[in-house]
Amino acid sequence: MEANKIYKNVMILGIAGAVGALFNILLGWLGNICDLAVVAGFMGMYARLNDLIEKDAEDAASLKKLQLGALLYIVGLGVRMIPVIGWIAGPIVLIVAFVFMLLGYMALKKSETFPYKNAMGLPFIAAILGVVAAIFKIIPVVGTTIGNILLIATFVLLLVGWKKATGPVTE
Repeated sequence: MEANKIYKNVMILGIAGAVGALFNILLGWLGNICDLAVVAGFMGMYARLNDLIEKDAEDAASLKKLQLGALLYIVGLGVRMIPVIGWIAGPIVLIVAFVFMLLGYMALKKSETFPYKNAMGLPFIAAILGVVAAIFKIIPVVGTTIGNILLIATFVLLLVGWKKATGPVTE
C-alpha cells in the first residue's frame, strides 16, 4: 500500500520538523541539524508520490503539486542559509512550497478517485498552518517563535493525517 510507504517518510519529516522547530525556539542552531532529516523525509515522500502518480492517473496533477511543494520546501531550507537575504528569501520560498501543498491536498480531498481522500483533511489544514508559519518567520524575534510553534503544529497534523491514510480505505 502506497500510503504506508508515504507515511514512513512523512514520519521522518514530521518528527524531525517538529523537533527542529522546537530546537529553533530553544537552542537556535540545533534545529538546523534536524533539517537534514526533514530533507531526507521530503525526498522519500517525493519518490513515493511518484509511485502513486504512476498508478493513479486521475489524481496525478494533484500529486505533482505535492511533489513540487516538497521540492520547494527543500529549496527553501537551503535558501534560508544564505547570509543577508536568507532570513526573508527562505520563508518566501517556504510560503510558495506550502501553497503548492495546499492546492494538492485540497484537490485530493475533493477527488472522487483518490483512495485516501478522507485522510487529506489534516494535511490540508497543516498546509494552511505552514503558510501562516512561514509568514510569521519573516517577522524578526517574536514572529520566529510564533512561526516555529505553528510549524510544530503543521508537522504534527501532517503526520496524523498521513497516519489516517494508512488505515482501511473507505469509499
